[in-house]
Amino acid sequence: MTSPTRDGVTVVLPLRTAADPTAVLSAWAEYLPKCGRAWQLVVVADGVDVPEWDGATILRLETPMGYGACVRKALTVVEHPLVLLAADDYLYTSSDLAKLLDRIDTPGDFPDPATDEWKPRLPDLVAGARTGVPEPGVLKVFGAIFRGFCKLVLDLPLEPAPGWYGLGETVKAWRAWLTFGVPLHDPQCGFKLVRKSLLERFPIQCEGDFFHIELVAKATFLTCMMDEVPLTPKPDGVPKSVWAKADKRVLWGKPKFAHRKEEPPAVQPSLVVASGSEHRSPEGTSENSQG
Repeated sequence: MTSPTRDGVTVVLPLRTAADPTAVLSAWAEYLPKCGRAWQLVVVADGVDVPEWDGATILRLETPMGYGACVRKALTVVEHPLVLLAADDYLYTSSDLAKLLDRIDTPGDFPDPATDEWKPRLPDLVAGARTGVPEPGVLKVFGAIFRGFCKLVLDLPLEPAPGWYGLGETVKAWRAWLTFGVPLHDPQCGFKLVRKSLLERFPIQCEGDFFHIELVAKATFLTCMMDEVPLTPKPDGVPKSVWAKADKRVLWGKPKFAHRKEEPPAVQPSLVVASGSEHRSPEGTSENSQG
């Protein structure tokens, strides 16, 4: 059995809507031992029935709380430096994790916040971008005109969106960009690889889907480096995200960008409802930019 040469990864998988959680868990159980790293699978059952699963840590919320609440609970048991945030509301391909791992291990030229000079740095966050549905022709033309204007007039080169997410989700992505400077085409994608050290820098305030915007907005405010990687194409489009009014009021009105000294970022829970088998170093080897 070979030893991993890269940071281990914890997959955080909130299960909220899957009619057949066994299929989702099976896909991860098949892929993770092949990823070439120490790994951990943390499943948060958000008010749904999830069976015990060998090799996984199962946490349970008796009543549905939302995606952000699931991530906050999962962080109390995360073991590894890298955290993949996954979801069951879209047919994500588990092997796409390899693309994100490769990118987060590869230095890129990013501006240094201290000197404003461009230096090689490792990304703090790599987000997936869902693909497979082409952008409508008319919008593609307007997009090309807008990108040309940004490049010629504002000296701001922009990449075309890797996919079409529907009018409602596209409008939300634009709102996130205009309000918080979120620099991603698909900020609501539920497939993001994040350094645990970043998640420990600030409290998670949003309970639901708006957590995805909170994460990238706070990472942007903290001058963290991030990138976006296209995922395996899927032809069925993307589900609608739900932005709870309470979450929007919190993030727009009283955002917190750091923990108080008396408020530690993670406290070990008094009870873990179920725990899988001992985690081990799996066999195998392994390890664009959107402005």
